[in-house]
Amino acid sequence: MIKNTILVALATLTMSGCAHKMASTPATMSYDGSNIDYSKINEMKVSKVCHNLTEPDADTTIVTAAKRASISKIKHVDTSFEYSTFLFWTISPKSCVTVYGQ
Repeated sequence: MIKNTILVALATLTMSGCAHKMASTPATMSYDGSNIDYSKINEMKVSKVCHNLTEPDADTTIVTAAKRASISKIKHVDTSFEYSTFLFWTISPKSCVTVYGQ
């Protein structure tokens, strides 16, 4: 009885995931960071876009981030996963893209 209850609970948790929209580029991109002067990264324009993972239609592409800060030459891109916790629970997980450039 307890075994069945545990199996049902695990199955329910597994199937209750949230939808997530993935954006993909039409071509493979390569990045060579060896010619970037990272000591001057604080002088570059910066734009960060994030969305909660519960919002499947949010636009967090590199292009969107660059447009928000009028960046025409992208020099560096960071991706991150941010969240806050309350006791043992993860609250409002976010997927973020940060673009640096001119």
